Amino acid sequence: MPVFTPFKDMMRGCHGFLRGVRWLKQRPLMLLLLFIPMLLSVTLLAFSWGMFYGYQDRVFEWIMFARPESWWGLGFYYLVKGLLYVVILLLGLIFYALIVSIISSPVYDYVSIVVERSVIDGPAAEVSLWESFKLMGEELKKALFIVALSLGVLMIPGVNVLTPVVTAFCIGWGVYDYPLARRGWSFRRRLSFVSGHGWSVLGLGLWLLIPGVQMILMPLSIAGASILAVEDIQKSESRSERGS
Repeated sequence: MPVFTPFKDMMRGCHGFLRGVRWLKQRPLMLLLLFIPMLLSVTLLAFSWGMFYGYQDRVFEWIMFARPESWWGLGFYYLVKGLLYVVILLLGLIFYALIVSIISSPVYDYVSIVVERSVIDGPAAEVSLWESFKLMGEELKKALFIVALSLGVLMIPGVNVLTPVVTAFCIGWGVYDYPLARRGWSFRRRLSFVSGHGWSVLGLGLWLLIPGVQMILMPLSIAGASILAVEDIQKSESRSERGS
């Protein structure tokens, strides 16, 4: 039975990102290839935040109450407004990560395959074109689950303080999932597997919450995430063989 070591596993996830960066430094071609989603990320982030900055007054007029005149009411007003900024930032980060991952998935998946080959020193698991089309439904389930989980945590008073943790987990899952998806696993099986390695995924995702550099760190994280995922798959398979 696996030992429950949350802090150690979270540190493994954090260190996994650095392992991936070192892997990329040894393979400049893969680093150059990831420049494509980096450029896409910068463009998308600049556009989305430019749009929000231009329309933020209208957004807050729509979602907030009228600005009060009393000093205590004014203090409460700005407190709520500040909290909403944080909420919009975190939710925007999740949607941004999902969109960039979908658009950049061919590049991410290719880099992930090369990473897996280097880890297992052999051919990586791959699905056929037809199987990849069949997996689109599973990917949709995953995206809907992440959005529902994020909104659910955000809307429950008291639980919403966990929003940054949930955001880190969801973003980490997005890049950790490529080796799992290539094996043709269903959404339910992937969710079960990721939940079993949730602390490592969380540790990986913490890097992607650093403000202002997500557009650089997210593409870089695919290498470390794939290393972690392949190692976890190998350990799981090894335990299954010993148990059979």
